[in-house]
Amino acid sequence: MANTTFKGPVRSENGFGTADPAGLTSTNLSMTLATQGTGVVLPTVGPIINFATVTTDSTAGALTYTAAMLKGGIILRDPNGGNRSDVTPTAALLVAALPSCVVGNAFVFTIRNTADAAETITVTAGSGATLSGTMTIAQNNSKDFLVVLTNVTSGAEAYTVYSLGTVVF
Repeated sequence: MANTTFKGPVRSENGFGTADPAGLTSTNLSMTLATQGTGVVLPTVGPIINFATVTTDSTAGALTYTAAMLKGGIILRDPNGGNRSDVTPTAALLVAALPSCVVGNAFVFTIRNTADAAETITVTAGSGATLSGTMTIAQNNSKDFLVVLTNVTSGAEAYTVYSLGTVVF
């Protein structure tokens, strides 16, 4: 079998196939991609239906969100008796939880304030995080946030959390 080296984008109008020793054709192709030089291999976008993990928490005090909580997509938070200043994960922990991430990778998560009284959640920045927009969530409100990675270099990790708006439920 001959090896072929390509430079630039590779496209096929009829799909890619492989030949096996028995001469059978295959409808599935598996390949491992790795960077060489200054190239970057980007992760796939993911399935059409994204998976979510709902986190429910009623800590009576400040809560430090984990990277898994944010990646899960929705946090149901009961401040449990008072206003709370919750903290985003450190940038180092968030980047470590996103294998093969690159600058510009982004995801959205939601925090819903499930308080039974007038208790407010304020999202504060963990180490390496920058916050943009209003970070308070009143009782019976939820807020969407966009996380954008701004540095994935080990020891200098950083990200920005953008407030996208509030919904009353």
